[in-house]
Amino acid sequence: MGAYIPHSAKDVEEMLAVIGVSNLDALYADIDDELKCAAPDLPPGMSESEVRRKMKELAAKNRVYPTVMRGAGAYRHYIPEIVDNVVSRPSFLTAYTPYQAEMSQGVLQAIFEYQTYMARITGMEVANASMYSGATAAAEAVMQLVRPGGKLLTSDGIRPDTMEVLKTYLSSKNIDIVVLKTENGVLEPETLQNALTSDISAVYVEQPAYFGGILDLQGIGAVVKAIGAKYIVGGNPLAYALLPSPGEAGADVAVGDAQPFGIPLSLGGAYVGYYATKKSLVRKMPGRIVGRTSDSTGRRAFALTLQPREQHIKRERALSNICSNQALQALRVAVYLAATGASGLEKVARSCYLNAHYAAERFERAGMKRAYPGEFFNEFVTYTPGKSAAIEEALGNEGILSGLRLDEDRMLWCFTELNTIDEIERAAGAAEEAI
Repeated sequence: MGAYIPHSAKDVEEMLAVIGVSNLDALYADIDDELKCAAPDLPPGMSESEVRRKMKELAAKNRVYPTVMRGAGAYRHYIPEIVDNVVSRPSFLTAYTPYQAEMSQGVLQAIFEYQTYMARITGMEVANASMYSGATAAAEAVMQLVRPGGKLLTSDGIRPDTMEVLKTYLSSKNIDIVVLKTENGVLEPETLQNALTSDISAVYVEQPAYFGGILDLQGIGAVVKAIGAKYIVGGNPLAYALLPSPGEAGADVAVGDAQPFGIPLSLGGAYVGYYATKKSLVRKMPGRIVGRTSDSTGRRAFALTLQPREQHIKRERALSNICSNQALQALRVAVYLAATGASGLEKVARSCYLNAHYAAERFERAGMKRAYPGEFFNEFVTYTPGKSAAIEEALGNEGILSGLRLDEDRMLWCFTELNTIDEIERAAGAAEEAI
């Protein structure tokens, strides 16, 4: 049980009986065995230095690839040194969630700047202080805009993790999910037009689509608005440096992960979700919002403005039970965007675009055909019958993390400003030999 768990064996038995499981292991039944690992085998009486040495040996088993060509929702970008320098300051790093505005002006201003950046990037009028992830932000948006008994329409072109979170959240809200099939993961306005019915309360799409294709957000928005449904757009915010933003496309809510803006991959997290909307829907926004005002002497001041969560208002009136925000990660985003600037962000996005398109052409010559036609941003899928595993292994031998294997034939590739021409050439050469 462990020395720091306060429950007695009898307490544990009673709790398990209420839950309806026989042992603690049953609580983790939904986790694949291959993802589970036993606790480190540490004999009693080890010194601190011996424990540290043992843990370093275990950590060394993680394989670190010098070159990464995989995205699928988490992206490797260059992070300016100033980001870590600012975020590591104790006044930010150890500061608690800002409940008391008079003691947290610096933290509150940092959150306010983050909100401003995300509102501008998404083309929306207001953004909240952040969410746990893009997937939970999408689910929260649907719950706020679709009443129980309503229907959400989406497609098979959204991220699998987002789809799973939507199913989990909405299953208890009596909200049905209608999933449209697409040819290449890109939902076309015509396809949507033929599927929309009067009982659809909201439509959710992602830009770019999971397989990398670019959607006609404005065309989709026109179709959605024609029947009076709400329009929710998720996606990679970096793409909006080159493509029309959700706000320009008429979206009611924009959600997604801000991870591309200054947050490292870090074995899967923690990242930060963003949620932006129109002023008319601000009181349906979960989480919290930092506002700017003036104090009694006329000086600029920041305060928590709207907090529609159960900890601050009556539970029956709360919109969400989100308990906090990702303030430290939101700070990373704000510092990154401040350091990069508007022109710099466009250069990063364009570099991603150009590297990905060069790679697609080079892979084509190596025998790796693009699986789907159409324009893309920085991700695309290749088709090599029965060769996905061999390509992954060949590139791994070169120190390259390949695209994500979707199945035996298809791989999802991603390229950012950190991928060089030499890396792309080496990857194409290794893949050509494997094919």
